[in-house]
Amino acid sequence: MKILNRYILKEHLAPFFFAFFTITFLLVIDYVPKITDTVINKDLSIWIALKLLGYNLAWMLALSVPMSVLVATLMAFGRLNSDMEITAIKASGINLLRILLPLLVAGSILALFMVEFNDRVLPDLNKKARVLKGDISAMRPTLVFKSKIFISDIPGYLIYINKINHKTSRVDGVQITDTKDNNKPRIIIAQYGYLKMTNHNTNMQFTLYDGEIHSLDINDPENYRKVDFDKQVINVSDPGAVLRYSKDNYRSDREMPIKDMKEKVTQAITLIKPFRKRMFSSLEEKFDYLLADTFTYKNADSLSDSVAYYIVKTSAANFKRSMERTNQQIKFQKLTIDKYKIEIYKKYSIPVAIISFILIGAPLGIFSKGKGMGVAIAISLILFVIYWAFLIGGEDLADRGMVPPFWAMWSANILIGGVGIYLLYIVVTEKKLFSYFRKNK
Repeated sequence: MKILNRYILKEHLAPFFFAFFTITFLLVIDYVPKITDTVINKDLSIWIALKLLGYNLAWMLALSVPMSVLVATLMAFGRLNSDMEITAIKASGINLLRILLPLLVAGSILALFMVEFNDRVLPDLNKKARVLKGDISAMRPTLVFKSKIFISDIPGYLIYINKINHKTSRVDGVQITDTKDNNKPRIIIAQYGYLKMTNHNTNMQFTLYDGEIHSLDINDPENYRKVDFDKQVINVSDPGAVLRYSKDNYRSDREMPIKDMKEKVTQAITLIKPFRKRMFSSLEEKFDYLLADTFTYKNADSLSDSVAYYIVKTSAANFKRSMERTNQQIKFQKLTIDKYKIEIYKKYSIPVAIISFILIGAPLGIFSKGKGMGVAIAISLILFVIYWAFLIGGEDLADRGMVPPFWAMWSANILIGGVGIYLLYIVVTEKKLFSYFRKNK
């Protein structure tokens, strides 16, 4: 049996790695255009682009591993069946479920590894990807010096150049509007000049010739000055020209390990208790007052009926608002609990999908009779789309409080695993598909 176990596992290795690299490559290719746009628009180095891709590679691996297991199972069992090896195994008295045992053990080990990966590696890389993307977004678009185009990307400046010689860096017909002080703008006009970048490309130095500087005062139009110059050096600083890394200690639910999210859940449950206690004590106080033997209010004898009615009405309205606010706080904490529970269950459910995919992939591979990689990938895509639709739809419903987080994240595994077990039953007993349902019509 050890030889058979090794043989079954060996049959899955090649298609697994092939599917893993292919699926990961497709996910990377799908993401590359977004990075390309970022590199072009922000003038980033290839290293920054690769770093951003590397950070986002984590969630791609979390998806590609379970899907690769599904493709490998379909291909391996399809080939075994097409070469009559499944028939030979059955003829030797070995139950089909027995040859699934090494796969389920290997799948369980891989699932445990992916749980650790989703808990320890994925949150940190998700956080780094978000922070880096935010830092990149904070940069201004790359300055593209073109003739007769206004450059307005630099805060406090509006630059217009009539003609640019990119070989000699000569600029003709230069106009720079300095609006760092909105009340006292300056306009620099020059016939020609030269441009060079300094201070690690964060500063533009214009050496201008034959020009004028117009100084205006919005509050006092009479306070106007004009200065002619033969040569003038103007420095225009652009602090947003380079990527500046920021420190961000905040973590969203997708950037937290399971331990931290459980603490958030416990904290939210703890916060619900005082709100409920306040609500029940307020209700108890009101009921005690209404059901008391004597119905009296603070100086009610000295109040007119209209004033007493106003006081009671105001008190009831205030009580209603207080109850509504308390109830909103309880609902908010429940939504917080559900939000973190969704992510906790997701970190387990996606890796455990490996087991569900093995259960359904083995019989489907036998039914497909080794029709090739294309059929295996087509079936895998259909199953993964169904799985992902359940996962995304369940998460959306759970976020709205319509479905418990457990069922939102585990229903896809239960459905696919349940169908897989039924199909295995059909294969093992050699019954026709759906024969059970036909008998019970």
